Amino acid sequence: MKNKYYLLICLLLSSILGGCDARWDQVLRVKKVQPIEKIDLQGIGAEQMLPVQFPGKSALLIASKNKGVLLLDSNGDHLVSAPGRVETLAIQSLSQGSLLVAAYDELSAEVKLYKLKGGIDRKPVLQYLGGRDEISPQSALCFYQNNDRTHLFTIGDDGLGHEYLVSPGPSTWELVEIRPLYFGEQVNACAVAPFNEKLLFSQPPIGIISMNADAEKDEERKLLMQADQLGEDFGGLWIDHSGNYLWLTADARLQGYELKNLQEGSDQTIYIDSNYYPASVGVIGKNIVVLDEEVDSLLYFEYEPLNPPEHPDLQLVDEFIPRIPASAQTQPVSSAGDAADDPAIWVNRLHPEQSLILGTDKKHGLNIYGLSGQLVQQFAVGRVNNVDISEIQHPTYSAIAAASNRSTPGIDLFAIEKSGKVEYLGLQKLNMKDPYGLCLYYMDSRLSVWVSDKEGELHQLDIHLGQDARNWQLKHVSRLPVEGQVEGCVVDAQNGRLFYGEEDRGIWKLDLHRYSAGMGKPKLVAEVNTKSLVADVEGLALYLHEDSGYLVASSQGNNSYALFSRSGTEFIGNFRVDMNRELGIDASSETDGLAVTGANLGTEFPMGLLVVQDGRNRMPSGRQNFKLVSWQKIENILNLSSATAN
Repeated sequence: MKNKYYLLICLLLSSILGGCDARWDQVLRVKKVQPIEKIDLQGIGAEQMLPVQFPGKSALLIASKNKGVLLLDSNGDHLVSAPGRVETLAIQSLSQGSLLVAAYDELSAEVKLYKLKGGIDRKPVLQYLGGRDEISPQSALCFYQNNDRTHLFTIGDDGLGHEYLVSPGPSTWELVEIRPLYFGEQVNACAVAPFNEKLLFSQPPIGIISMNADAEKDEERKLLMQADQLGEDFGGLWIDHSGNYLWLTADARLQGYELKNLQEGSDQTIYIDSNYYPASVGVIGKNIVVLDEEVDSLLYFEYEPLNPPEHPDLQLVDEFIPRIPASAQTQPVSSAGDAADDPAIWVNRLHPEQSLILGTDKKHGLNIYGLSGQLVQQFAVGRVNNVDISEIQHPTYSAIAAASNRSTPGIDLFAIEKSGKVEYLGLQKLNMKDPYGLCLYYMDSRLSVWVSDKEGELHQLDIHLGQDARNWQLKHVSRLPVEGQVEGCVVDAQNGRLFYGEEDRGIWKLDLHRYSAGMGKPKLVAEVNTKSLVADVEGLALYLHEDSGYLVASSQGNNSYALFSRSGTEFIGNFRVDMNRELGIDASSETDGLAVTGANLGTEFPMGLLVVQDGRNRMPSGRQNFKLVSWQKIENILNLSSATAN
């Protein structure tokens, strides 16, 4: 029966974790040892133990079902405590040698936060900071430091978990939900590896599983070690202060792994003593400290360090990329899943602060937002993928917007009145299978559009409005073969250039004047790599200000935005759109489309505005939306005043 159950678990998880066939070569150094010291905890009902380090002083933090949160010195003497019935806790370093403590109190059904302060000449203080109620009992807690922000993962007995942003509030500290997570039942411990930002969690009878801790990345769950490699009762995860080694308990064993080699197999030291059953493990100086909850004791073992890693301080997290907080966000789209896609910006020349953002919901239609993100109009016209805007000379209309429609393959046209009201002008069918990317422009007294077919061609068409704009027509002009998939494109009408992004290859430039004369061919100006422009290349837009400008691209593969000179030939820098903690706006990631303007849109956006689609809407998790970023902040962070724009 047990084998059948394990097989069922493997089958259920195979699609998520890549199966249950993880293997690794192991070089074991096995020892049967006795503790050098045993300290009786005198019935405190210890459930978990974590070693803590103050300036010049070590101690042990205990989760106790009788005493709550309890701090002991190395001799087991009581230093400070907070009452409750606590089974799990986590710690995170703060400034000036203090520690942040999270503990789940069963009596109040609350995750509580404390600040723990102490040192050589200071009596430890445990200060209550605040908390958050939890519906179900919590089986595991672990902190995660993301840049300068502190996050907390909580995992319940019911298999449901959450990621919270932890920060001081007006009166008490707050836990703001970033996203819900599902782990499944029987998780008993978790820890975050700082060198690669992986959340590791122990889940009998499956094994040790890892996933990306960063909410703006795909989870990428992976089975690191199977249950049958560890024994029936395993958990007690602890990562040393250097972040190089993972320790865990398994039956009567203590196991240590070099983290950066764990997936491929690493040397491990196993200490075995059949008389003790460890629940928690940690290293203090030259001793391994173990909590044996069955006999309510602390056990000290002599520590023979593992082989030091070749690069003990090696950090494998992403190379530093500047982060710029979003200034606002739109209401989420009405469709669930991957729905929001591409934005465009209409500049109100009379009242710039009343400008609009047009955003596609590719399962429903086109949304119109104000600069504060509120939805002001909505057009349910079908599976609209990309949208673009061009100003026109017209007695009634200020601009025309065109959108590619995949429900009825064609182009939808919208007119924007000078007041900001948007009017639908109808759809014209296209002789292509799947209209995808689109960019609209006015050049040489012609209103034209480039549309990509998802199968791999770009089509150039002219739009003729006529006296009655509702009777507009399309005229096919040319067809440009491309090798790969193209979605993002933009036209620099002033210089007669088309830029388009081949998603897995890079950014191409086409001289439209030479092309119309039958001589021009596309030139690859920015190639996909692993740093500045990472596949997929998605949205493209031009920031124009006076006579200068920049080409902006969505570098989807590393959740960043790449900035090039206006000609596309010089890489200026890249940045990420970050969380705005004060406004409750999450970061952006997996961006498809983007739009930008250099116009002064009022006090919030005096140097212009960048709008990006957000593929993972967090804080809390919800349907996709668009993030708004002040160009002035981008200019300041990247020091664009000294960069080459043209």
